[in-house]
Amino acid sequence: MANCNDLKRIAKARLKTAKILIEAKDWDGAAYNLGYVLECALKAVICKTLNLVNYPEYTKNDRTDSYFMTHKFDQLLIASGMEYIFSPRGPIDAFRNWSDFTKEYQGDWPAMRYDRQRLSQFNETKVKTLYTNLTEPNIGILAIISKKRKW
Repeated sequence: MANCNDLKRIAKARLKTAKILIEAKDWDGAAYNLGYVLECALKAVICKTLNLVNYPEYTKNDRTDSYFMTHKFDQLLIASGMEYIFSPRGPIDAFRNWSDFTKEYQGDWPAMRYDRQRLSQFNETKVKTLYTNLTEPNIGILAIISKKRKW
């Protein structure tokens, strides 16, 4: 499985991909990649927080796998130890960016690849807002993760 640095590199690469897709006006592809960016970033933070060499692989142990083998952002956020930062008790901008971003990716968000109706919800305004939620200097999700966890 990927280690912390691999996950960080993947997140940065998919962010570049999302930017290219935004420039090409491929809103569906950009939205999917932005979700992938957040998932990889959170998994990198989990490795760092728990001092793991590699992100855990599927173990067939339901208790362990339920924490790690997920795409659910809220569950990954809890495992990362950063829930307090992106909660209503944390900085308002962090909470706003987190809430605005994650409300667009409900449940098992990668399944949206196969759901034309879910993908069609993304347009230029939504995708550019999602990109800003992730990348806004100082208060974007990735900036806060970087500042708090030095991922």
